[in-house]
Amino acid sequence: MSEESSIIDFSDDISEAEAPEPLPVGSYPARILAAEVKISGKGTKYAATTFYINVDDYPADFPVENAPDGCTIIFRRVGMEDNAQSRFGLKRFLSAIGAPMASRIDCNDWLDLEATVEVDHDEWQGVNRAQITNVSEA
Repeated sequence: MSEESSIIDFSDDISEAEAPEPLPVGSYPARILAAEVKISGKGTKYAATTFYINVDDYPADFPVENAPDGCTIIFRRVGMEDNAQSRFGLKRFLSAIGAPMASRIDCNDWLDLEATVEVDHDEWQGVNRAQITNVSEA
């Protein structure tokens, strides 16, 4: 078994690193890579759903070097509480991704399903980043 060195050489001095331009605002085809139930800071359940956008789906003028392996964005707006609002929101989400619906939901059923995601920008810790604002049928 080989061990990785504790020393990593980068192409540029890290002290001069700048935030890359986020994926531009727009609609993108995306595939679900991961989904897991989490608990919010307020104590409510939600599904953290990781969507992957392929490099081939970037706009022609977007610098591929900003995300050369594709772009992953976690969508955290799927409530998993057992109340009317969450159940209805979950129904809409499951319909958009083409997942099975019943009284028992397994997030693992969502893996590799596809949808169209709407990407917008927001600021987090002073850095502009891409976020998913809506999920609809592919």
